[in-house]
Formats: sequence, structure tokens, C-alpha cells
Amino acid sequence: MPGSEQLSESRAQLMTQLRTRILPHLRTAELPAVVVFGGSSGAGKSTLFNSLLGEEVSPASVIRPTTRMPLIAVHPSDVVALDGHGLLDMGKLVAVEGAIPGVVLVDAPDLDSVDAANRELSRRLLDAADLWVFVTTAARYGDAQAWQTLSDAHRRGMTTAVVLNRVADRARYTVRKDLTRRMNDVGIGNDPLMLVPDAGPHEGLLEPGQVAEVRTWLEAIASARIGAALVDRTTQAMLPELRRQLLELSDAVEMQASAVEHLRAQAEEAPKKPREKLVSNAKMGRFGQGAPTTAWLSFASSGGALASLAVGEKPGLLVRRYQGSRDAAVTTVFDGVMSAIRAGLDQAVTTTDEAIRQAWDQGMVETAEFQFEAATVLNKREIIDTALSRWKSDVLTMSAGVGDNPWLGHGGVAALLGAAAGGVSGAEQACSHLKVASSIRKARESLATHLDEAVGEVVSAYNGVLDQVPVGNGRQLRLRASEYLDRV
Repeated sequence: MPGSEQLSESRAQLMTQLRTRILPHLRTAELPAVVVFGGSSGAGKSTLFNSLLGEEVSPASVIRPTTRMPLIAVHPSDVVALDGHGLLDMGKLVAVEGAIPGVVLVDAPDLDSVDAANRELSRRLLDAADLWVFVTTAARYGDAQAWQTLSDAHRRGMTTAVVLNRVADRARYTVRKDLTRRMNDVGIGNDPLMLVPDAGPHEGLLEPGQVAEVRTWLEAIASARIGAALVDRTTQAMLPELRRQLLELSDAVEMQASAVEHLRAQAEEAPKKPREKLVSNAKMGRFGQGAPTTAWLSFASSGGALASLAVGEKPGLLVRRYQGSRDAAVTTVFDGVMSAIRAGLDQAVTTTDEAIRQAWDQGMVETAEFQFEAATVLNKREIIDTALSRWKSDVLTMSAGVGDNPWLGHGGVAALLGAAAGGVSGAEQACSHLKVASSIRKARESLATHLDEAVGEVVSAYNGVLDQVPVGNGRQLRLRASEYLDRV
């Protein structure tokens, strides 16, 4: 539906917050604060991350993307507290002696990674953060995507900090002034802004003094129990947004359910006219017109194989031995009826398929994928063959009660009944001679039923795809949202 991408993003945010923030804090009172290092490619996140830990735990390289598997670094004393935490499903946990007790550091993939999966994972890690540290450089701090992410984080109540990395002394004042202005513009002017001086070309870790400001700030968060206050602040700020998302998603779920039902109604309505025409023709016996009737008249004319049957005249002993030719003749007439029925059913099935596609194409929902899935299971020829085969079987059963007669064998009687049911008037009259005229209406009803079911199978192919859409329960979701009223 229109807006589905944004709604999917909102759902992903909400699910991440539930798994990594709401549920873990309900299970465990004491949890370390989650600090996620994010930013654009080439900002030096991994080098800063490693330098703060005093150990090479996250690969740093000029090859992009560098960070593919997020690293979750904790002090060994915090490993138990993270047991079962949803954050562990998003990256690799490493216990590092140089980590800060009470703080979890996460090295996230680049926000602008060329890998879509990396970009998605980076967004989800930001949703899981108690604090987001945006790492940028003097050359990259103006990137629009990063600032849009900062603005969104502020709107959702997330606590942020900015680390300006690789700052040359000559540019320190100018860059800091402009960066401060940008932070004020997006509403985070009061958030921490820390600078890491440019170390020039180098490999490995930065000197401890170069990251001292960031390290001291993180230690203060942990030691002064600011971390717990930070978690509470982020959680409380998140709840109103979470409730808004729940209400928005509940509306979307109900819209989705309505959209699915609308598509289902369109699929049911599409074959209405061809379906009614097909069933009416079957019940009124209109498939015997044209070629089948002409064939009957030829066989029933004087000297023809069906001449005696047409008038109810029992053939003499000499003629009775030609029963096979009479069976073949009436079968030829019945085959003509079957061809007419097949043509009518094929037209109805094709018209129904096209009508459903056309109706779905004109709606607001993008249905190309649904139509493709329906096409993979829709076998028109098999549907038609099955319907005709079942009807022939019914006709054979209905004619089984006719005993020996001087004109036709069992197969011939069945063909005669089928021709009569199809609407060959001469065959209808001949049925009275074999005492099966009473079965003609029943055979027509059977034909109408099988044709109707065949068209219904086309509809079912499309509705079967809709059955796979998990629409959820919007009312129940709205009820869950109301439970946050006493927390907001």
C-alpha cells in the first residue's frame, strides 16, 4: 500500500525497541547503558572504538564497508547482565578488559554503507541505543543523510553526542563553530560535542591522550550512575513515540485488512458475468447448437447410423450387430458438445483471469507480486480438463441404470445423455426411447456445478495468495497502545 515502506520502518523500530530496551529492562533491573558508535563511511569509528578499548577488536581499514558484523564490547563483569539480551542477536559480543564497566560499546556499520543490509542493521542498532555517538570528520560532518538521522533520533527522544574526529588544529575553531550551529538547528545544541585531534597517517590505535576526552566522558556516565539515568531518560522519552507508532501501526493494520478484503471482493466480483453466462448455458442446454446438432442430423437422417434410434424404431436382427457404429456416431455428437463446452469454459476462465488482473491493477495497492504468485499456481488447462472429466464421470454414473437395449452399449448411452444434456434436441428425444430422459436435467445441473467450480478455482488462486498475507489485529494493537497511557 502507499506508505508501506515507512510503516515497515516504523514497525522495525518498534520491534527493535521492544526486544532491546523494553523487555530487557523488565527482566533485569541493572543493565549497562548501550552506547552505539554510528556515522558515515570513513569517519574512523572502528579506530576510535578500538582506541577507547585499548585493543584491536573491530577491524579498521580503508576498504569499505569495514564493519560488516557489529562488535558489542563489554567489560567481563557485564557479560552475565547481557545474557538473553536482544542486542546480542544483532552483533558479536566480545568481553574486553579495557572496556568500561556499566557501559556497552557497539561499533555499528556505516549509515551510508553500499550494502543495504548494513544500512538496515545500522538503523536498528540506533533504535537499540540508550546513547548514540555520532562520529564524523571535518570533511564529512555536513553529510545530509547523517544529519537527517540525527534529527530523527532527536525527534524520537534519543540521547545523542557528537565526536568530531581527525580535526586539524588550524580548522578546529571554524569547524567547531559551524558544527555547533548545525547541532542547534536540529535541536541537539545541548548535547556533548567532543573533538579528537588529527593523528595524521598512522596504523593501529590512537594514543590514549587523543581519546581521553571521550573515554573520560564514558567513564563518568558509568561511575556516577549517570548511565541508569540516561537509560531512564531515553526510555521515558521513547514511550510517547512508541505509543504513537503503535496507534499508527494499528490504523495501518486495519487499512491492510480492509485492502485485502477489497482485493478479495474484486476477485469474487470479476467473474460474475462470464460465470452467470456459463452456468446459464449449461442449465439451458445451449452447448449443442451448431456443429453437434448438424452432426446429429447427419447421423439421424435416413440411412444414417442413428436413424432407427431417432424415431424409436428397434433395429432388426441384421442391423443390431452394427451397435458399434451407432456408439461411435453418438460419441462423435457428444465430442462436439464437449468441444463447445471446453471453448465456453476456456473463455470464461480466461476472462475471469484477465478481469481480476485488471481490477487489481486499477487499485491503490501494488499487486504485481500477488498476481505473479497466483499465476504460478493457476493451471487453466488442468482446471478445464478436470471439470470436463468430472462431468463425463457423472454422466457415466447417471446412465449406468439403463439395461440392455437394441441400439447402444453403455458408453453409447452415456454419450447420448451427454449430447442431450448439452442441448442436441434430437438426442433429447432419443433419450426417452432409452428411459433416461429424466436424467437430462440432472446432467445439466451437474455440468453447471462443475463449470461454476472451475471458474471458482481461478478466483481461489488469487484469494489463496491473499490468504498468505498476515494482516494482524488492529483493534488488539490499539488496546496495547492504550496500556502506555499511564506511562506517557
